[in-house]
Amino acid sequence: MLLGVAVLTATSTQPTTATTSPTDPAHLLMASINQARAARGLVPLRSDWRLWAIATERAGRLAATGILSHEAAGPLTSDLAAHGVGWFGYGEDIGYSSGSPGVAGSAVLAMWAASSQHWPLLMSSRYNYLGIGLVYRASSGDTFVSVVLTESPDRTGAHARATQAVVYGNDIRWSWRGWDPPLQTHTAGLRDFSVQLRMDLGAWSTIGSVLTSTVSATLDRAPGHWYGLRVRAGDRAGNVGPWSRELRVWVP
Repeated sequence: MLLGVAVLTATSTQPTTATTSPTDPAHLLMASINQARAARGLVPLRSDWRLWAIATERAGRLAATGILSHEAAGPLTSDLAAHGVGWFGYGEDIGYSSGSPGVAGSAVLAMWAASSQHWPLLMSSRYNYLGIGLVYRASSGDTFVSVVLTESPDRTGAHARATQAVVYGNDIRWSWRGWDPPLQTHTAGLRDFSVQLRMDLGAWSTIGSVLTSTVSATLDRAPGHWYGLRVRAGDRAGNVGPWSRELRVWVP
C-alpha cells in the first residue's frame, strides 16, 4: 500500500474580513478526528462548507498531478480569500494512500496519528473549523486527502427551543431556552431571541426580540383557539439560527 503525508500551518495577528452524506468517507474521517479530540477534552471542530469546498479542490489538484505537496495544491491563502473565509490562523494536513476513499481515509488518518507534525495540528486547541476533501486518482488507484483547518470568527448560528406553554384562564405563559454551540476558540456567546406567535394555522406575527435573560412571556389570548409559538436565537457575532419547532397549546 502506498502512503504519504505532509503538513502546512500559518498564523495571522490580524483577522481578515458540496453537500455530502454524514456517512460518506469524508464525514467518517471528520467523526474520527473529533472523537480523538473529545478523548483529549477538546471541543469538536465545526464544519464550514466553504472549507469543505476548498479541501476538495485542493485534494483534486493533488490527484490531478499525482504530486503530494502543499505547493502542488496551490496557495491556501488564495483559496481562503476566494471563498471569503476570515481567519486568524490556518493549517492543512494532506496525504494519500492506495485504494478507494473509504479505505484510504482510514489509512491516512492512522499515518497522521503516528506523526509528530500532523497529529498536533488535528488535536490543536486553537482551531475551530475544518473541511475535508478526498479525491480518487483512477490512473494510479490512489486517493488524495486534504484536511483544512482554520481559527476563524464564530459563524455558527445559535439554537433555541420552545420548552413550555402553560394556560392560566385566557393567559398563556411561554418559556424557551437557547444556546450558542461551543467552539474550541472564539465562541461568540448567546445574545437574544426572536419570538413569533400565531393563532390556529394562521400567519406568524413577530412579538419582538428579547434578551437572553428573559426566558418567558405571558400573553392574553382569546379562548377557543390553538396558539403556537416559535423562537430563534442569535449570537453576539450576528449569527442567527433556525426557527425552533412550533410549540402549540389550546386555550379552551
